[in-house]
Amino acid sequence: MDKLLEKIIQAAKDAGAKDIDITKICLDDLIKKIDEIDKLPAVNLESRIYFENDNLVVDGIVAANKFGFGFLKDSFGISKKEVMDIYNPAVLEFTKCTHQLQELIKSKIHEMEGESKDVGED
Repeated sequence: MDKLLEKIIQAAKDAGAKDIDITKICLDDLIKKIDEIDKLPAVNLESRIYFENDNLVVDGIVAANKFGFGFLKDSFGISKKEVMDIYNPAVLEFTKCTHQLQELIKSKIHEMEGESKDVGED
């Protein structure tokens, strides 16, 4: 058993883990059973809509998943920087889309405010 694995097991025991199962997976087994493993996220692009100080806010979150990146690094030697460089154009477009959604919402709010003023004048 390699030293890193021993340290991980000891850290788990120190944290209170009682039953620790160890499974060694070689790359061939992983490729053969790729459909059987959990799907690990690598990069998440998420738009959120919420109120902050009575203002409607739309923002975009770009998150790197440490487990997905750990898998890519350990299994294939692919660094987080390499992946983020690949995704950079998508992140820029995602940011643009988030701003467009925010502007559309603002426009719709202004339209609704205008309609409510028109109704109030009758």
